[in-house]
Amino acid sequence: MISFVVVLGTISIVCQSVETITRQNQVDDRAINSIKEKYYQERRKWLTGTDLH
Repeated sequence: MISFVVVLGTISIVCQSVETITRQNQVDDRAINSIKEKYYQERRKWLTGTDLH
């Protein structure tokens, strides 16, 4: 019975860890996409010459 509780506890911890990692990856993906978007906007301006002041 005790080993069953230990196994359930371990599974619970692993699931929480995976969920945390997944959430962190989603945050990272959003940050990366934001940076990419900014880069492409700047690049487009540069290529079209609209960034000249």
